[in-house]
Amino acid sequence: MADVSVREIICHSCSRRTRHLLPTIKPLMWLQALMSENNSYINYACPACSVLTRSRVESEAKIFQDVDLAKFPDDLSVYIMFLECAKPDCESPVILLAPVKSEVRDVDLMPHIREHWSTHGAVCAKGYPPTYPYEVRIWKQLESER
Repeated sequence: MADVSVREIICHSCSRRTRHLLPTIKPLMWLQALMSENNSYINYACPACSVLTRSRVESEAKIFQDVDLAKFPDDLSVYIMFLECAKPDCESPVILLAPVKSEVRDVDLMPHIREHWSTHGAVCAKGYPPTYPYEVRIWKQLESER
């Protein structure tokens, strides 16, 4: 058990909050965050509603006490994904943070994505949505959560 500093992401579609360690969110912030006044938005695949959106990252970190890092965050496996852009000549991928329920095995990840996800706002750096059916260029499970 440990005390951890986290930032919450609020799904733009269903308003559910998920919490993530700052080292997990930072790469997305550098790669493809949209900033407006005091808010930051990232492409996010919500584990509750399975919608890909531009979702807000809370600006203030919160401290959670006595967290079991083996089950953090909330029994989710967290991935960073680079999806193909829908515009044929666009070289910019749709980069997103994708927490997925831990029971989804790596071999079942692509079928899970194609069956459950829908897009409503997630875009590449040039403003285009991902192709559908989804084509993943690169995906990597982020170990900093564990």
